[in-house]
Amino acid sequence: MSRVRISRCGVAVVLVVATGGMYACAENRARFEQRNETFEVDAGAGTTDDTDPPDCRHQCSLDGRSIIDTCTDTIVETCKPDHVCGGAACLAPCEAAAADRHSNGCEFYVQAPLFRQNNYSPPIPPSCFATYVVNTSNQPAEISLELEGKTLDVSKSLFRTTPGSAELIPHTGPVAPGESMILFLSDATPELASSLKSHLYYVACPSGVVPAATTDRLGGATQRGSSFRLSTTMPVSLTSIYPYGGAKSTIPAATLLLPVATWAKENIIVNGWEMNVYGGPSAQIVAAEDDTEVTIIPRRNLQNGVGITGGRAHQPISYRLDRGQHLQFVQDEELTGSIVTSTKPTTVFGGHACGRVPAMAPACDVLMQQIPAFEQWGSEHVGVGYRPRAGNEHEMVPYRIVAASDGTRLDYDPAVPPGAPTTMNAGEVATFSSGTGDAFVVRTQDVDHPIYVAAYMTGADGDGREAKNYGGRGDAEFVNVVPTGQYLNSYSFYADPTYAETSLVIVRAKSRGVFRDVWLECAGNLTGFKPVGTRGEYEYVRVDLSRERGSGDKFDAGVCQYGVQRMRSEGPFTATIWGWDQYASYAYPGGMAQRKLVKKPLVPVH
Repeated sequence: MSRVRISRCGVAVVLVVATGGMYACAENRARFEQRNETFEVDAGAGTTDDTDPPDCRHQCSLDGRSIIDTCTDTIVETCKPDHVCGGAACLAPCEAAAADRHSNGCEFYVQAPLFRQNNYSPPIPPSCFATYVVNTSNQPAEISLELEGKTLDVSKSLFRTTPGSAELIPHTGPVAPGESMILFLSDATPELASSLKSHLYYVACPSGVVPAATTDRLGGATQRGSSFRLSTTMPVSLTSIYPYGGAKSTIPAATLLLPVATWAKENIIVNGWEMNVYGGPSAQIVAAEDDTEVTIIPRRNLQNGVGITGGRAHQPISYRLDRGQHLQFVQDEELTGSIVTSTKPTTVFGGHACGRVPAMAPACDVLMQQIPAFEQWGSEHVGVGYRPRAGNEHEMVPYRIVAASDGTRLDYDPAVPPGAPTTMNAGEVATFSSGTGDAFVVRTQDVDHPIYVAAYMTGADGDGREAKNYGGRGDAEFVNVVPTGQYLNSYSFYADPTYAETSLVIVRAKSRGVFRDVWLECAGNLTGFKPVGTRGEYEYVRVDLSRERGSGDKFDAGVCQYGVQRMRSEGPFTATIWGWDQYASYAYPGGMAQRKLVKKPLVPVH
């Protein structure tokens, strides 16, 4: 038995106590390092009378091809050619990805954020909806797409791009190892599209693209809907964007998609922003299995919708979903902090029909993020913004924190940002701002007091007060801030080629007392990291992948540009991509672990 000590530092250690055993390879190139925010194992203890011998567990090798002993680094087992290491075992690739519990996977569900703005505005039309698919395995990946139980033809919907170019090249067949594709999911029907040519918010798919599905459904309020099911034969990283098309879309929203294998039975609704005259907060609850009973305990009255009966605040109300169905809620009163439980695993997407960030900004944007399950929330986060749009490192970046437990105490390093909360109770949401370069760490007292944190970009025209006018550069955006306990050490993701500016933000954590090199394919090992706070636990650096529609930063190893990005390290880090253009922006994490960090159930079992 190994000696365990309580720790709040959140730094990586040699071994940790984890509910799922040793976590292993993030993809074929590198493994991620298991981190835990509460318990760490003192693997360095000797074998004297007052200590126990170290707990020598197994984990995956750096290349994911074998299992190694954690104390001796010797190979215990070499995986067969068609297997990889996952969860300290040699498994089929999709099984290994599921065992590792991270954002790479083989089964996903996704739907467009078609939210009706309000009763006074026309509904948002169904524009071009797409996903970026990156094969993170070392074998070709076949893609299948379903909607309402029917397999869709994607033979004319799959395209590739070359680095630095937005030109779409038709593709058929599997996605090669390490490569990326754009899969166009849906667009308006030809009849509807012809009537939408002058619509401000309608963006058609590019010429030559035949989307896998067409729809005449306009943006809706509270109602039921159907989600796309995307499955692959090998693990992939998947991101959705709506609408596809860069600046001309004016209201884009992107999200990292989380595989079904990481869904859970306890979730908390997080809306994108507060109500405004242009639209309301929204959420979508998705089921992956038939006969799934979903129970919501809303913090505000749940308003009636199309075929959906609402309910009173704080009173449980249940709905039944089948595979691929979702419940969509769009209403004036925020549901952030509302508890969602289900008889089978589900997931929540949070968003907004058209969020004004900050509240008095003149323009608005569609917001959407897939929210990690409650058990994956963390007790420590690092806040740092994108490259400032006008060169001012104090550019206002709003943050929102949602608490899951009563009596949550928040500590900040180096200092409490103006307006930031220091205590919160379950379901409460707090909004504050910090400069894009004024990085900070926020942590709570323990893992049983987890929080959710989101970061934002303000509207391009400011609000005439604290938020500055950026002359049309960027617009309102909303992105998950990855908890430090969910950092990986390998990522593959795609940078959209239709945006003028693309900023990659990297935060690394100490591993065994030192900061490890972070390698980016276009740059080599990154330099120029800056400290976050005063405790010396985290550092950040930014890399431009594009500037003014051209190439990004130049390094001895190469030039950064649009397209697939590959990163790795021997230590834990996170990478968030921000893209913007004239009155348009998007953001998403390049990936994340989805380990079970929270031990206490959200709803007590009686």
